[in-house]
Amino acid sequence: MPTHLQSSIQSALQALSPVEGQAADFRSGHLDLLKTLGYASEKTMPIPGSDPARFVEMAEANTGTQLHPEKAKLAEWTRADILFQLTDDELGGQSSLFDASELKPGLLQSYLFFAIELSGSDYSRTALSDITRQINRLFPTPVMVLIKHTENDEPLLSIAVINRRQNKRDADRDVLGKVTIIRNISLAQPHRGHLDILASFATENLVHPQRLPIDNFDALHA
Repeated sequence: MPTHLQSSIQSALQALSPVEGQAADFRSGHLDLLKTLGYASEKTMPIPGSDPARFVEMAEANTGTQLHPEKAKLAEWTRADILFQLTDDELGGQSSLFDASELKPGLLQSYLFFAIELSGSDYSRTALSDITRQINRLFPTPVMVLIKHTENDEPLLSIAVINRRQNKRDADRDVLGKVTIIRNISLAQPHRGHLDILASFATENLVHPQRLPIDNFDALHA
């Protein structure tokens, strides 16, 4: 029997799956899934209409870094949105009366959560890794990417995060390391194994290597 958390995760995934004659709500669906896992923040910068062109224009203007169109599969992006930024404020249960909803893309000690939808199908692990690397190149902070796509007409979700470490020669730069992907999660009928993995990433189930409380970026990253 699935646990209550696994049942909630399954419901959130199924809400991302389109039903006949009705498209799933792209932005709120991903936000609900992350909230189910315990990740939420008011710090955000929604992209009007989840328009990929608007996102790329905004990101490249703010960072001065450009996406590689082919490696990012940019022509196949149908929707793209910045979901939120998770900082020490949210992890420590703090709140601020000022700029509580202001996104700070230059804040190194934080996570950005980002969602895209692809029009193609049958994406390999390498292709998804390349997309993840390209998005992470735009920001100095780690970006967790939720990628909605299809395979054999089945709606799927892949979740990717990249390991980043500080450049030994330049402390203001990160080296992009290995990409870790939970790949091809069925939205309509998620496999029990995928539910187990997602539940293990829920904030309530995270365990720090030294058993420290998960109340800041460093602890979450560890």
